[in-house]
Amino acid sequence: MHDDSIGDFASFRREWVIRGRNFGDGQVEVTATRFDRYMGALALSAFPRAKRGESENTEQNQMDAAKRAKKQVRLRCKAIGADRMITLTYRENMVDKMRLKKDYDALRRRLGKLGNFHYVAVAERQKRGAWHLHVAVKGRQNYRVLRAIWRSIVGHDNGNIDVRNPFKEKGLRHKLASYLCKYMTKDFAEHAINEKRYWTSRGIVVPEEQPIDHLLENNPVEAIKRVFDAALKVGSSLDRCQTYWNEALGCFWLSTREA
Repeated sequence: MHDDSIGDFASFRREWVIRGRNFGDGQVEVTATRFDRYMGALALSAFPRAKRGESENTEQNQMDAAKRAKKQVRLRCKAIGADRMITLTYRENMVDKMRLKKDYDALRRRLGKLGNFHYVAVAERQKRGAWHLHVAVKGRQNYRVLRAIWRSIVGHDNGNIDVRNPFKEKGLRHKLASYLCKYMTKDFAEHAINEKRYWTSRGIVVPEEQPIDHLLENNPVEAIKRVFDAALKVGSSLDRCQTYWNEALGCFWLSTREA
């Protein structure tokens, strides 16, 4: 436990909150987040905040929005057990994002008639200005059916589809979510503040984040230990797990692979 003071105004206490999210297939995410609490916190919270999109720091707002979207994409990929990546492209230099959305809506409606089609989709703009779409899905895909439907929508000599599993080793599909997420903060200035940065099917249930522990501790080592202990407690393997530590922000993140 750490107690200190800031001048004559407020006592200071450092806390760590441990939270976890269990996807039920061996995949868990556990975080340790640092909080510095002091007496003036309630007074500061009374100041009005800028509404979304109204802050002068527009670039920072855009990046923050991209990071929030990135988190949601990661969670939804894990929730559906995505293990394949579909990439939809145009032969022409197609630079109209609204058209991309319209064409993809037509594709997913037709695929939905063939069966349940859960997906998480992220658009990427190439250097030449053309848009294409990365779509995370679960299970083997019928390449011929996908290509035939896509070309019937965008033109038989215009569209193409690539279906692949970026991580063929069993138990590493949690990395596919990270692979897709890298597009969320790329060219973030292409998006308006409130523009949707990803498209996802309805009915995806993301497990709720649950509180695990609360520490009054200045040293982050004990908090990080608790994160690993929490992952092991639910039976997850730490083999090939992913971790992230940001000392400045006081945040540690652990993600395990599926069983």
